[in-house]
Amino acid sequence: MFRRNDYKHFEVCGNVSPLSRAARGFGFVAASVVFGALVLGGCSDDVQATPRVVFESQISPGTHSPKDCGKIGTWFDIGSFGNPASGYKVTDDPKSGLVEPARPVDDGAADQQGTVSIACSVTPKGDGFDVRASAQLSGATGGAMTISGLFRPTGDQNDITVSLSKRGETFTDLKCVARFSPDAGQGVAAGRIWATVECANAEYEDTKQICKSSSQFRFENCAQ
Repeated sequence: MFRRNDYKHFEVCGNVSPLSRAARGFGFVAASVVFGALVLGGCSDDVQATPRVVFESQISPGTHSPKDCGKIGTWFDIGSFGNPASGYKVTDDPKSGLVEPARPVDDGAADQQGTVSIACSVTPKGDGFDVRASAQLSGATGGAMTISGLFRPTGDQNDITVSLSKRGETFTDLKCVARFSPDAGQGVAAGRIWATVECANAEYEDTKQICKSSSQFRFENCAQ
């Protein structure tokens, strides 16, 4: 889990820093350059890394009529998942970093025209993990999202609750389906999760609109 074909996989200890935790959890190429120095210097379990997030979302009619759903397009994003297809800055040299790298955003950091706030926990429960995560971006381009449910390491994740809010409108679906793409590095483990989720019947109750929402989310350094 959490392994990209083009990235080196690391096993490290504890909550050291946002950078080293990201290198362990998802193997960012940019983080791996500094990671070696962190390992050589040892690591400590005393420092809790700052939660961080990457999020993107879209809303569309899906199987519903345009009359039932008057929304289409990007809802709101936080950070960027980058573009591995863009290639490396130096051809065939992973250490040089991607031309368009992923850009996670820390809790309390600036993004676009606002500030990001994160609250998240990914804790073991039975044969999976209880996920409760929220992220909010202030400012004109911002919005808020929450996601909760039981995520197992493999297969479709059913009955996931997702709410997406922006400019006073909130679309909620209690029966969303989340999926992992292991080839892309997605997965779940204590304190972190990366997945896509589709909600076929996201409803804005105040206006009786019902739409499809599609999101990709990645939380790291969560309570575990």
